[in-house]
Amino acid sequence: MTAPSATNPGPPRLRWIEISPGYACNCRCLGCHSCSAEARDQMDWPEVLQWLQHGRRQGARHLWLSGGEPTLRKDFLATLRAAKQLGYQRIKVQTNAMLFSYPQFAERAIAAGMNEVNLLLKSLDPKVHDALNRTPGSHALLTTALEVLRATPLRLEGDVLLTTRNCQELPELVDHYAQRGVRHFNLWLFSLVDQGDRDLAHLIPRLTTLRPLMLEARDIAHRHGATLCSLNTPHCLVPPTAWDLQFDARGMGLLVANPGGQSFALETSSIELGRHVEACASCAARPWCHGMRGDYLRAHGEGELQAITPEQLALGNPKGSLLDLEDLR
Repeated sequence: MTAPSATNPGPPRLRWIEISPGYACNCRCLGCHSCSAEARDQMDWPEVLQWLQHGRRQGARHLWLSGGEPTLRKDFLATLRAAKQLGYQRIKVQTNAMLFSYPQFAERAIAAGMNEVNLLLKSLDPKVHDALNRTPGSHALLTTALEVLRATPLRLEGDVLLTTRNCQELPELVDHYAQRGVRHFNLWLFSLVDQGDRDLAHLIPRLTTLRPLMLEARDIAHRHGATLCSLNTPHCLVPPTAWDLQFDARGMGLLVANPGGQSFALETSSIELGRHVEACASCAARPWCHGMRGDYLRAHGEGELQAITPEQLALGNPKGSLLDLEDLR
């Protein structure tokens, strides 16, 4: 898709628009190539404003500002102010939080309109966190930033990238951050989509290994009054009674806008749109299941996947939940 115009209005009935105004970043995370500072990988301010206006025209009530690292942009505060003036209700910033370790910066962002922060959580171990970010000192800055942010009225969420290096600590990690004010956790399975020339398949953990860890983390989150959902996890890999872990990408109504005039609906992205294998043909949950990502199947095969029976389907709600928790209602 191209930038919005009179002849290309984009999909109707949006609820969210995610704008990635640039790919520049102060981390160099393993498996992520969204860290280019080249001019062709950045939106200029008129394009950012155009997407903000487009989202509102199409009915979007909420903004998700991502990147790269959005806090690095010179127009970061201007973007927040424009979003607030246009009437966006929830203005979420997805960030490594390093700049929010400076209290004045956080205060200015809140005054400009930011009311939610989505933190990137890699590990409780500073060495593991910094190694996955390939940025020494990033864990210390995140820790400081969390102390700054939890003293504000912001809603705090956490994105947890699951790899073979950190998956075993998932329950402890959720417990730690839930005690420090994080109200919702999104579990993301390490992806090879952006790995470039490096073979990083060894970093993708098996879902059968993750299953008991995810279920324990879910229970811990609930005990703290927080919620947790998992992306890229087929229905057959968790019990029907825990299908609230599933993420309903279609229900989110989210349009992603990237530099270069590229946009797409979230449910059609390479991260969300998986493959159905032979076992899926008779699965009763198939209408709700996205299948499994191709990079995971290439790394681990399809042996873990199995058909859900009609009897199993009746034990849970296959629709799953939303990253935005249905507007927090």
